[in-house]
Amino acid sequence: MKLALLFFGLIAAYLLIGWLISFPIQLRSYTLSSPKIKTPVRLAVVSDLHSTVYGPNQKRLLDKLRQSRCDLILMPGDIIDDIKPLRGAELFLDQAAAIAPCYYCTGNHENIDTLITLPEVKARVRQAGITVLDSRKETITIRGTRFTLCGIDDPRKYAYIDRDSQEEIELMKALGSVQTCPEYTILLAHRPERSPIYAQFGFDLIVSGHAHGGQVRIPGLINGLFAPRQGWFPKRAGGLYQEQNSDLIVSRGLCRRWYLPRIFNPVEIPVIELTHNDG
Repeated sequence: MKLALLFFGLIAAYLLIGWLISFPIQLRSYTLSSPKIKTPVRLAVVSDLHSTVYGPNQKRLLDKLRQSRCDLILMPGDIIDDIKPLRGAELFLDQAAAIAPCYYCTGNHENIDTLITLPEVKARVRQAGITVLDSRKETITIRGTRFTLCGIDDPRKYAYIDRDSQEEIELMKALGSVQTCPEYTILLAHRPERSPIYAQFGFDLIVSGHAHGGQVRIPGLINGLFAPRQGWFPKRAGGLYQEQNSDLIVSRGLCRRWYLPRIFNPVEIPVIELTHNDG
């Protein structure tokens, strides 16, 4: 009996520690290189905020974003939630563009017309000075390097279901291939489980969210217990992956919910350092 109590006590303590260390926002660093990059450029990824509030006026989140010293902010969806009040998202959106240029695509929760419709979501994001990438491209220059930024809306009919990939294929076809593009190409697309589709179009980098880090992790053993549309032990829960010739970075996101605790799965802002190589 004493051994059983000790065992369950240790398990409880382990889970408590895992829950507590998942609260502070982490800057998770990645370094990628390409001959297309002239001088180092730093990207920050803000995903799956779900209107979570980090202190008065979103101070803790914005301070952490400033700490990243990013040149560009990428938002691959679910900044706004379909249930939680919009205020947390609005506080962030209205201040983010003052830190660095921001680019955004929609996520599945922004495709559900409960608090706000999809056109209203896009209008609100644009009002904050943020570029919405909905099946379109934009070419910009940062620190002497040209980038082509692309994005697609999260497929509306698959907000909570997952029948086939035809709608996403059509969205990608509308966007077009970038395989011969001389610029460094980045795709914002919410769902990492669809990355085999995205990679066919030749992007240098794909940035996603949605998986919430698999919610529960066991460091060194399990990189995620469960993720939407990937099920148990998801293949792409959070981190850096190689998808054909594309790099895929999946953010573990910034959402916190009391009824769905994160265990050994800190909320995060991935920071991607792009550097030059000679190919």
